Amino acid sequence: MFTKRIFLFLAVLNLSLHAASVNEQPQKVFGSSPPMNYLLYAINPQKMAGLNFEAKNLNNDADERYLNKTFLELPVIGTFHSTGAGMNVETILKYDPDLILVWEDDYLHEKVSQEIAKTKIPTLTLPFRKIDTMASSILLATEAIGEKERGEQLSSYTKERMAYVKKVLEGTEPTRYYYAEGVDGLATECDDSFHVEALNYAGGENVHKCTQSNLRGLEHITFETLLGYNPEVIIAQNRLVYNEIVSNPLWQHLKAVKNKKVYLVPNRPFNWIDRPPSFMRIIGIEWLAHHFHPEAYRADINAQIKKFYKLFLNVELTDEEIQKILGEE
Repeated sequence: MFTKRIFLFLAVLNLSLHAASVNEQPQKVFGSSPPMNYLLYAINPQKMAGLNFEAKNLNNDADERYLNKTFLELPVIGTFHSTGAGMNVETILKYDPDLILVWEDDYLHEKVSQEIAKTKIPTLTLPFRKIDTMASSILLATEAIGEKERGEQLSSYTKERMAYVKKVLEGTEPTRYYYAEGVDGLATECDDSFHVEALNYAGGENVHKCTQSNLRGLEHITFETLLGYNPEVIIAQNRLVYNEIVSNPLWQHLKAVKNKKVYLVPNRPFNWIDRPPSFMRIIGIEWLAHHFHPEAYRADINAQIKKFYKLFLNVELTDEEIQKILGEE
């Protein structure tokens, strides 16, 4: 019955399951990339085999207040989704997971699939980078891992909240935004990049028009180009960028800075938008819609943050903690 249900899902979602049959109850699962590993954390951190990189970094705070101790003690195994050499087969075999969740992308997927196939470990590929397939991807992942009830809760919530955002934004004019990355704010993303899919879904229009050419992104522009764009809103991907924008007099020439519409992406415990583009985008999209279209998005954003953290991270937030997460303390 399990196998039949899985292949029914695959037929509907155009996903892929490789190698031998998946265990009825996999006890150890590895995410080939950060979006998959973070999803595993939300499903059941006890089943994680290891991390892709150090938990705390420039883009992810990994505050232990919001994370299970099990997660923080996991070994760093590496990732197959790397523009560099990436991880080798021997490394993953050393940890011997029962299942590998593979993140589908347009750049390294074929290379990653070929490499993982050498392990002979069952794999499940999910198009989790697409906002509209997150809910169905969650269902399939939890079915494969043996966490169906948990999957139904997370998937139902995701579907409901994304439908709400889509509905309230109908008929609104897109808000012109600039997504500032790097350390000086002059790295950004093309408007068709998956790195900014959450911003576009939340009713934004990227001022930087181009075609994404690689997995990493981080297109470099000049400040003169940015002056020409003169966005309505600036979304700062990390604290270094945010501090540069609000403190450097040069940036004061931009409309968004003059109007105090520069927003720092929350990253406790994981980044809400990107790097990685994980399940945190669910609340990130609501936060963005709240800033992009306050006249249309009327939900109580603090109440939604509390619900999300309780459901996905098993954390009860206080109002003071929400202020801290949003960088408003």
